[in-house]
Amino acid sequence: MRRRAEEEKEAPKVVLGGSLAEVMCGAGTIVLAIIGLTGILPGELTSIATIVFGAALIAHGGALSARFGALTRETVPVEWDTRSELGGGMGAELVGGAAGIVLGILALLGLAPVTLTSIAVIVFGGALLLSGGATANLGALDTHGAHQHLAHVARQASMAAAGLQSLVGAGAVVLGILALVGISPMVLTFAALLALGSAVIVSGTAISGRAAAALRR
Repeated sequence: MRRRAEEEKEAPKVVLGGSLAEVMCGAGTIVLAIIGLTGILPGELTSIATIVFGAALIAHGGALSARFGALTRETVPVEWDTRSELGGGMGAELVGGAAGIVLGILALLGLAPVTLTSIAVIVFGGALLLSGGATANLGALDTHGAHQHLAHVARQASMAAAGLQSLVGAGAVVLGILALVGISPMVLTFAALLALGSAVIVSGTAISGRAAAALRR
C-alpha cells in the first residue's frame, strides 16, 4: 500500500520531466529549422534537427506512457479497445522517434542526408498521425472524476490537440514525400520539422500543465 502511494506521488514528476524534455527538444527543433532556412549549414542542421525531434518524440511517448500508467493505478476503468489504441499510439511515437534518431545520425555521417532526412520526416508525420487518437483518449481518461464543466473543457482541449497533431502529421508526410522526389528538399524538410516541433510543444505544454497541477494537490 505504501509502495503504491509512493508510485502515485512520483508519477506526476515523471510525466512533468518527460513533457518538459519534449518541449525543450521541440523548441530546439524549431530554432535549428529557422537557422537552417536562413542558409546557415543547411545540411548539418537538417540532420541535427532530425535527431533532436526524434528525441522529442521519444519524450512525448514516454510522458504519455507515464501518465497512462498513473491512471491505470487509480480507479479509472480502461476498456481493452482504448488500452490497445493508447498502447499503439505510444508505441508508434517511441519507434518513430528511435527510427528518426538513427536516420538523422546516418545523415549526419554523410550517407545520403537529403534522402534520409526526408524519410525521417515521413516517419515522424506517420507517428503523429497514429498517436493522435492516443492523445484524445488519454485526455478523456484524465478527466475521470473531475467537475462536469472542467471535464468537458479538458476533453475538448484534448480533442483539439489531437486534431492539430494529426493535421501536422499529415502535412509532414506530404512535405516529406515532396522532398523525397526532389522538390526543394531542404526547404520542405525544414518546414516540416518546424511544424512538427510546434506540434509537440503544444502537446507537451498541455501534459506538463496537468502534471504540475497534480503535484500541487
